[in-house]
Amino acid sequence: MLKKILYLSALCLFAIGTHAEASTIGPSCPSCFGSTYTLTYTATGTPNVFDINLAVDTTGYTGASTNLLNAASLKIVSQSSQITSISLLTPPSGFSGTIDGGVNASGCSGSGGGYFCSGSSGNGLQVGQAGDIYNFDWQVTVANPSDFLTGADLASVKVLYVNSQGSQAGITSENITLDPGTSVVPEPSSFVLLGTGLLGAAGLVRRKLFA
Repeated sequence: MLKKILYLSALCLFAIGTHAEASTIGPSCPSCFGSTYTLTYTATGTPNVFDINLAVDTTGYTGASTNLLNAASLKIVSQSSQITSISLLTPPSGFSGTIDGGVNASGCSGSGGGYFCSGSSGNGLQVGQAGDIYNFDWQVTVANPSDFLTGADLASVKVLYVNSQGSQAGITSENITLDPGTSVVPEPSSFVLLGTGLLGAAGLVRRKLFA
């Protein structure tokens, strides 16, 4: 009984600390070029603030081996004004900053309602080789969580690939699902309180078993 309680306690702590939802498209969608795109949200301790991750796995990229990933863009709300702030927390090498808008042949376009975009300061990143998986982590504050485009395939992802001279080699433009949750990632104090309570319960059971 004691071992069972401790095991369940560990599972609870793990589940609470890793709450997230994800949606993956590719590699065979019409404009995926053999890459896969995974969109993940994680709620934070602030109700209107979410961490948004786009993982672009280009290991199966079917374009030229010299092509590069130049820019990535998401649409998770219908209008840009519904996002009150956004920052690129941990960009891939060579990427910095975020602007409103999607992508076009020149990179981040600066236009397109609801889109935000991060581009490379150079031509971009190698694709089609083992380990060519790139994570874009944005922290997004929305006016209201209900502004998120929920439901199957209501969000959108755009990614620009260029050749070695920086000219367009293809643009991924696909719908993708975003399912923002309502659970928040607990503050450290919450973990302490939960852990203390569960361990206390385990101690009580142990005392009863050996009384």
